[in-house]
Amino acid sequence: MSKQAGYVVGVDIGGSKIFAGVVDEAGNILSRAKRKTLAAEGFEVSLGQIVDCITEAIQTSNIPEEKILAIGLGSPGPLDIEKGIILYTPNLNWKDAPLKDSIEAKFNKPVKVDNDVNTGTLGELVFGAGKGAKDIIGLFVGTGLGGGVIIDGKVLHGFNQNAGELGHIMVNPKGPRCGCGVRGHLEAIASKSGIEKMIRKAIKAGKPTMIQKELEKEKGPVKSNSLAKAYSKGDKIVRKAVKRSARYLGYGVGSFLNIFNPEVVVLGGGIIESFGQEYIDMVIEVAQKNVFPIAIQNVRIVPAALGDDSVILGASVLAFEAYQQAQQKAKK
Repeated sequence: MSKQAGYVVGVDIGGSKIFAGVVDEAGNILSRAKRKTLAAEGFEVSLGQIVDCITEAIQTSNIPEEKILAIGLGSPGPLDIEKGIILYTPNLNWKDAPLKDSIEAKFNKPVKVDNDVNTGTLGELVFGAGKGAKDIIGLFVGTGLGGGVIIDGKVLHGFNQNAGELGHIMVNPKGPRCGCGVRGHLEAIASKSGIEKMIRKAIKAGKPTMIQKELEKEKGPVKSNSLAKAYSKGDKIVRKAVKRSARYLGYGVGSFLNIFNPEVVVLGGGIIESFGQEYIDMVIEVAQKNVFPIAIQNVRIVPAALGDDSVILGASVLAFEAYQQAQQKAKK
């Protein structure tokens, strides 16, 4: 990637929190800011939170605002990449939200928007575990299961700009229902939600597990570290659910290797961070058994390196691209 010397702002928009950071051309995050998304209150309220978050990040960086070249944002989708419009996303309660135009109007700087998982994968390619590669797949296993595909250094968007929904490949047509409504998607089985559903089903059948009280007490999803703790203590129900998650993720990885033939597969998200290399090794073992040998030859399947910074750093790449495009347009 050819980067313009200077500073940009990268923004990670989530369903509950917004993170922003001022980033230099080497990928150093000079300052950070955080806000609640307030998604239930609609786009205009959330937009105010994003603007405040960006403003704070710039102010605390001690970089004059005129030296900020552009802004990049990673947002849940689906979205219109070219126009920077969030078409609809349940996590944010937005519909046809003009994110790009709104941020450009507030800051008078070039803005570029992409899917948050695409953006996180881009961050890992340029600054993290995929550095030096051109072809990379990112899989982020948390409450859901997001994917991003980069081919020859460019994010794969597809005809309708919605490529890369790797969590929604069919792995078992008779499997559990996915959050999207379809049965048997990879996300429905391999995600933390899929793990939790299997555990709850076992509890309902009268099988004991040490996290039963937490599941009964907590209204939200079970924490990844709670699952990891129970797993390490030999909880049979938890271990069975986690191993099923890794097995099916391995099926998915094997399929993606056959289809895309990447150089690197980066695995991130809360489940990967909590279970570490043991989980990744289970994924690799299954993938190796379900892939053409040539498709996995010399391929690295590795943990993500950037943690919570992956989207901010990927968004900074988008921002530098937005600035370069604006400069080229101005010359014409």
